[in-house]
Amino acid sequence: MTLLPLPISTRVYRGESVDSYSRRHAARNHCRASDVDRALLERGFLTTAARRHPERLQAWRALGGLRDVAFTEPERILDEEITERALCLGCTDGEPARGRIPEIGMVCLRHRRWLGSPQADLHGYHPALVAERHFRHHLAARSVLHDSLPMLIGRDCASPAIIGHDEIAHRRERTGIDDLWALTYPEQVKIARQLTHPTFLRAATDPDVDEAQRHALAISEVERIIPARWDGDPWRATHRVWTAMTHLTARRRDARIYGVPIRDTYYNILRLI
Repeated sequence: MTLLPLPISTRVYRGESVDSYSRRHAARNHCRASDVDRALLERGFLTTAARRHPERLQAWRALGGLRDVAFTEPERILDEEITERALCLGCTDGEPARGRIPEIGMVCLRHRRWLGSPQADLHGYHPALVAERHFRHHLAARSVLHDSLPMLIGRDCASPAIIGHDEIAHRRERTGIDDLWALTYPEQVKIARQLTHPTFLRAATDPDVDEAQRHALAISEVERIIPARWDGDPWRATHRVWTAMTHLTARRRDARIYGVPIRDTYYNILRLI
């Protein structure tokens, strides 16, 4: 017995997950995805209720008349889970959908749209578009995800209190954007790029280099990205970066002693060198 597509077709979006597509496709055909899954189990098309089992993926491909490449996006890269998140509403014609696209950061360049919650128009904020291009070229190309440790550290460092509230207010007034994360995205990406730059990593985490010298390097690089302002605290960003470098230095030292690195979230930064 062969599964035939449901009467009303539904377009699958790039990177969309099977859960997102099944919900939309079932609703378009005036039913619920859970009811369809139950029917597939009862009629023998599925032997398990596991949501990501290959049988279910293939069944929904058949029900949607989709190609075999649908729902094949990787779930992990280098031991890091790829987070499922909301897709660009411009790409989905305003229809809510979720999926995994590891090569994209926080901006859809096609529609110049911020992919946070809520999504926002970035046509008036060119620095965020430039930051996204840098993310894709320098970070995503080396399997650094939008919510990986370097990007999370970058977000900590790029807080309005550290950059300076006057600067953030100026950006908000100039662009009309209220989302603080979007406004500080350029600094976030710059910090993440610095944390993953091989030359900086080697020098800042070398156990054989004097600690004061490594700390001075961290200070100079962070202040180059986030300059001192009267109402800002770039030293807090330096402290966050230095804390990360301290952890990485300890892991390099331990790797020398035990012969193998400790594989954790910090290891995924050290693998770049």
